Amino acid sequence: MKTLQRINISILILTATAMCAQNTQEPKVDSLEKRKIKPIVQEILGERESEFKIYGFIRHDAMFDTRQMVDVREASVIMWPADVKYDQNRKDINAASQFHMLSILSRTGIRASVSNVLGAKLTGVLEGDYFGNAETGINEFRLRHAWLTMDWKNTQLGFGQFWHPLTIPDVFPGTVNFSGGAPYMPYNRNPQIRLTQKLSEKVKLVLAVLSQRDFTANTAPYINSSIPAGHVQLQYKSDKLFFGVAGHFEHIRPKTSSGTLNLASNERLNSLTAMAFAKVITDPVTIKAEATLAQNAGSFIMLGGYVGYTPNDGGLETYKTMNTQAYWIDIAGNGKKWVPGIFAGFSRNGGVRNPVTGNGQTALAYGFPAAVTGIGAGKGSRTINHIYRIAPRIEYNLKRLKFGFEPEYSVAEWGDGDFDGRATNNVEKAENLRFIFATTFTF
Repeated sequence: MKTLQRINISILILTATAMCAQNTQEPKVDSLEKRKIKPIVQEILGERESEFKIYGFIRHDAMFDTRQMVDVREASVIMWPADVKYDQNRKDINAASQFHMLSILSRTGIRASVSNVLGAKLTGVLEGDYFGNAETGINEFRLRHAWLTMDWKNTQLGFGQFWHPLTIPDVFPGTVNFSGGAPYMPYNRNPQIRLTQKLSEKVKLVLAVLSQRDFTANTAPYINSSIPAGHVQLQYKSDKLFFGVAGHFEHIRPKTSSGTLNLASNERLNSLTAMAFAKVITDPVTIKAEATLAQNAGSFIMLGGYVGYTPNDGGLETYKTMNTQAYWIDIAGNGKKWVPGIFAGFSRNGGVRNPVTGNGQTALAYGFPAAVTGIGAGKGSRTINHIYRIAPRIEYNLKRLKFGFEPEYSVAEWGDGDFDGRATNNVEKAENLRFIFATTFTF
């Protein structure tokens, strides 16, 4: 009975501290808390050489924008300035400011590990926050990471939902804005199986197979493809330098039926993404940078996606991927208390190469940016040619309390969507200035 009570108590602890981790550093755990929880976990796991940690933070954001934005969860994550929208008096409806405060980014997490499982150290991470999985679910708990790893001397095998291999925590921008480097960097979490092999003291090879879950407007094209996405990455890491290259392949089946006749469809779409990244640590500053050439980048919360072309005779819809270029750099001071920094990013929508235009085709763009407005193709659509962002910041650290302030200037060039998903007519520039003040208590 006593053991059952302990199990129930432990389950309550695990459930109540659903977790989250964007920070790469593990927060400290109170020693008294460890003494209370650790024996219960050890008893359940049947291991005396085990570890258990609770971590997280409480965060409050206050945000002001000079313009309406294309955003997620009440502007806690912003993508780009909203398109120009004129009324009958030629006044821009979207040139309206907005102010908001939120605490939904607060998060908790648990990490447990057991030694000598098949000769490896087994570690499990479970993380969540109150961001919600949809706009209507704001303040609701959502899963971020459910990740287990087995570590041998030179090999790590991971299973579960974790950062996409193109989203690299060691090369994550230090922006105050929660969106980090998105939409200028791949930002995603995926169910996956990942192998990390140490080739030497400083070189690692990463191989992974992945599926889609939360970071696309529609998971069906990825599920119905019947094969996972594939990833390969090579990393070099020393005390002062970290860099690497990565390649990613996706194969999707956008629809099982299409066209005005609703015919069974086996049309497929392949996409390739390449990325190079680097982090350099000097005495005064740390410099991080990435360059990405992506296809169907919408699932990475970037510009892009794919375009479907449907003939006027009711035939099957066929698909072409959109091409995206994205670059960013982040420079941060290495001070302990006052930490200045600056982020700059640029992304260009390269559109579709060789779009389908004959036989009275109609065009329609797909992907996350198309769902939230940002990418379009064909008659009546609006699309973005390029975006850029400049965001200086200052942070003040006081033990576990941190204050961050960041002004952010961002621009999007909108226009009427052509068949290739780019714009040449009615081009307008939309710009926004955001001020964000964030307070974070880490535990």
